[in-house]
Amino acid sequence: MMRVLILDRTHRVLCDGDRIPELSVDELRPLRMVHAAFASRGLALPAPAGSRSGQSGGRDFAFVIDHVAAPTGLAWRRLRDVSGDGAAWQLYVELMLAGWPPPTRNVDVWSFGNQPEMAAQLAHLVACGAKRVTMGWIAGSERAGVPLAYEGGVSIVTDGFGYPRLALRSVEVKTVPFGEVDVASAVGEGEGDLTYGDWRESHVRYFTAQAATYALAFDDRAPISVERFEVLHVIGRSDRTA
Repeated sequence: MMRVLILDRTHRVLCDGDRIPELSVDELRPLRMVHAAFASRGLALPAPAGSRSGQSGGRDFAFVIDHVAAPTGLAWRRLRDVSGDGAAWQLYVELMLAGWPPPTRNVDVWSFGNQPEMAAQLAHLVACGAKRVTMGWIAGSERAGVPLAYEGGVSIVTDGFGYPRLALRSVEVKTVPFGEVDVASAVGEGEGDLTYGDWRESHVRYFTAQAATYALAFDDRAPISVERFEVLHVIGRSDRTA
């Protein structure tokens, strides 16, 4: 049997009951078979995010797609809620995280900012060591469906298209009014020219735009989540030396 791991950009999993879908093996053209099987159910799949030799022949695949209505008989479930025989988690670790196992399955998946370009740029700052703080306007995050940080929480951070780039752990999380964010926290975000003035200007612009999107009001009294994090892993980078 071939196992098929289909994720949306926040890594919810398309499931058949409590398992990921399985298909009969076609040794000659397994990818064509997978595409055809899901196309017949109204779901167009892109090129795979990864594949491996199946444990019982054929190939297993992982795909990342935009969130769409689940085909009849299937349902979207959070990765942490998929039990089955463990195949979903095994494929996720091997094909999406390049074999690096997170310390917990209870992971949140999100991306920086509100556009893939910003997500990739800020993830780059983290990977290069410049960024160790991130902030979110709590009301805006709740409206956008972005998980709120908590101390000890483990996150998989994507490039905005759903492809993992980083694994982070929250070290400290505090809530302060926007107007009371301190200089050290602003500089810790590692953005712009690293001055408080530049940080404030760019964040007022960002949060004001977010407020307009969700018909909210933003000002210096708005509660901001200030998160300091550590990098557990840069996805795809080996920690072993030759």
